[in-house]
Amino acid sequence: MNRRVLGATAQSVLVVVLVAVVIGQLIGQPVLLAYVTSDSMEDTISTGDGFIVLPAVATGAPEEGDIIVFNAKTLNDNAGGITTHRVEETTNEGLITRGDNNPFTDQDAGEPPVKNRQVIGEAVTIGSQPIVIPHLGSALGAIRDGISNIQRQIAIALGTRSLLGTQGLAYILLGFGVLLYAGSAFFESGGNRSRRRRRKRSRKRRITNTQMAVILGIVLVGSLTATMTIAGGVQEFSVVSAQYNSPGPTVIASGETETMNYTVPNGGVLPMQVYLDPAGEGVRTPDESVLVGPGETKTMDVDFSVPDETGYYPRYVAEHRYLTIIPPSVIDLLYRIHPWLPVIVIDSLVFVVFLAVTTKLLGRGYIRSRPSRSKLLRRIKRLLKY
Repeated sequence: MNRRVLGATAQSVLVVVLVAVVIGQLIGQPVLLAYVTSDSMEDTISTGDGFIVLPAVATGAPEEGDIIVFNAKTLNDNAGGITTHRVEETTNEGLITRGDNNPFTDQDAGEPPVKNRQVIGEAVTIGSQPIVIPHLGSALGAIRDGISNIQRQIAIALGTRSLLGTQGLAYILLGFGVLLYAGSAFFESGGNRSRRRRRKRSRKRRITNTQMAVILGIVLVGSLTATMTIAGGVQEFSVVSAQYNSPGPTVIASGETETMNYTVPNGGVLPMQVYLDPAGEGVRTPDESVLVGPGETKTMDVDFSVPDETGYYPRYVAEHRYLTIIPPSVIDLLYRIHPWLPVIVIDSLVFVVFLAVTTKLLGRGYIRSRPSRSKLLRRIKRLLKY
């Protein structure tokens, strides 16, 4: 393996890691890399240090001694949130966890046993020690704050809130990439013969217009997928079974069922078709979907049931969102087959159309062999005539 291959491989790995870091910061869930924000894992992982984490779907059920990242319910001054601790014991009720620097388990402090569905990922370890990346947390915090500030400035300048949050970042990245590519294709550099000869000799190392269109298409599809999946997912509701009903929506009389309003907002610029499914026992969701327009908020009725025994019973609802790029009736048909099928069809359709349009506009040459302004304009005019 020569230096060029090694260099390309290293660059690819770096890009993947950086993308994973940024995505993890934006969606609030670690992807490949995570870090700790307290001293509870000292001296194994210091405050602000990062570590490599694998998603729970790739690691299987946690075992005793594993370091896991999970969504806590009552830790962090009862605020809950993402926590990194070691599995002390596995029980029928769930996982018993403890920070390496803590004298007692999380469950002794009032945290319920951790269920497998709460586990986000598991730290990659050598023996019992994780692979630590010093000061990663400070760097990621700076990246997150910088990105959020840029989004705010652009949103203020354009007077729209749709550019905020994860979905807004997807719009910004896509628009920036398209502008860069369009600019490189629009302006023709005036080179002499020697430069043209050098271009010809280095042609094998250049990226073609089609390859760049594919890359931008993948970015677009990734943005659409994030828009449809990140805002949805499984939502948890804390329901209490009590002897008597209460005016509060989370307290239900033992053995009874109560209907609650599930809020479905849409901060994007395209309509969303939303479905709800039970993600656990004691939940009944509507069979029909709801269409939520840009900037709208709608509600759906969800029934929660509790057993006769009093106590705390978490209830889970799965939310599925689909951009109405294809007819709602087609989305409904695909959804009835499998909830992921509409996402695959929408992404495939957008990718094919995007690739066809950009290839038509920019041709099949090399990205550095830029067409002249008049040639590009002629292609656009021909395309509009169709």
